Amino acid sequence: MVIDQMRNRWWVTLTISIGVFMSTLDASIVNISLPTIVQSLETDLKTIAWVVMAYLIIITGCLLLMGRLADLLGRGTIFLLGFIAFTVGSGLCGASPTVYLLIGSRMIQGLGASALMAIGPAIITTAFPEKDRGQALGMIGSVVSLGFIAGPLLGGVLVEHLGWRWIFFINLPIGMIGTLLSLKVLKGDRHTGSVALDFRGALFFFLFITSLLLFLNRVGQGITSLFWGWMFIALIFFGLFIRIEHRCPSPMVDLGIFKNRLFIASLGASLLSFWLNGAHNFVIPFFLQDIAGYSPSEAGMLVFPVAMTVMVMAPIGGKVSDWAGERIPATIGLIITCAAIFSFIFLKANVTHYEILWRQVILGIGIGLFNPANNSAIIGSLPRENVGVASSFLALARNFGMVIGVAFAELVISFRISGTPLGAGQGPTLESIQDVWKMVMGIGMLAILFSWRRGRRES
Repeated sequence: MVIDQMRNRWWVTLTISIGVFMSTLDASIVNISLPTIVQSLETDLKTIAWVVMAYLIIITGCLLLMGRLADLLGRGTIFLLGFIAFTVGSGLCGASPTVYLLIGSRMIQGLGASALMAIGPAIITTAFPEKDRGQALGMIGSVVSLGFIAGPLLGGVLVEHLGWRWIFFINLPIGMIGTLLSLKVLKGDRHTGSVALDFRGALFFFLFITSLLLFLNRVGQGITSLFWGWMFIALIFFGLFIRIEHRCPSPMVDLGIFKNRLFIASLGASLLSFWLNGAHNFVIPFFLQDIAGYSPSEAGMLVFPVAMTVMVMAPIGGKVSDWAGERIPATIGLIITCAAIFSFIFLKANVTHYEILWRQVILGIGIGLFNPANNSAIIGSLPRENVGVASSFLALARNFGMVIGVAFAELVISFRISGTPLGAGQGPTLESIQDVWKMVMGIGMLAILFSWRRGRRES
């Protein structure tokens, strides 16, 4: 993408950071308001769950579509439209009189967020020279952590003092600033391909993602006919998507990119890494509150150091990858991450604050070292005309990894507690939580292998 020479690349970073911050903030700020929304809109827990689920489905299902649109129509253009859609969706969410309008508005918001998540790293990649790419992506990683940190803290204050609608209204001034910056900074965007879009491929990929997420959402709820039904439907839509992509003259995804060893190995390492961390992030609150006896506020403060450490460490990790290449810092980061999570196995019910804190800080160091280096490898492994698709695959691996990690943890816990689905009146035991920490080590070892065996970047 061509950016006006008079514009400084750090203004580009600021613009992308605002978009990434908004999308990650809204992924973490809503959960704390759900009990209040249930009472305000007179709904139930089963319905209110779709406020979260609809947002997740739209984001994940549209990531590749947004990446393809960006490569065809211009990354700055799609990013700007993402800002507008997210801001409008936020306003509609805050003004929703019923839960069903709230769910529909969250879908509009998710559409905008998918553009912001998918295209942000691609714009950063093209704005910075290769020697500084890791540092720039590390800064974006810090913004992601800041969004997840600020979400629960800011959400609690807004819900308590202003009401739940303000968790959405707070996005309006931020979105307006981001829209204005996008208009001014992301200029001179050039089309990178002929304007052709594989609508059938986009539709079947969205249906595949939706059915797969619904399948994963039921993993810990017991094996039922509906469970197998969603898996069967997901496989059908995936097969149709692959068939269409093979035959389409202008496919949404050029399947030839999966012959690129560096790309596929880095993408696999990313997916497995977020699987590992997603499972840990799911069980650690149960351990801290149900096993160790900490209050919710104390548990929050003990989880907080991971995101804070990543926020500080990510730019450093990016700078290291610019200097040493991606493979070594990414692999070392995964080794540190696995070692930190494995060390939680030795904790008992009488654990002290210090024993938890140092483990969480070490975990943050590992994540902050791995993510910028691996992200740089994913985006830099494909030709410039495919950088939007590469960026969207990066976001797709992150979302899928976290969802699979939660489903995996639920499944392991349900096996330990005699097959009883989690949430059916019986919480996880210390042994079941330790089982999760033990079993994800296999996932971590596989991620390390992927990272170390990745190929070299082709010139």
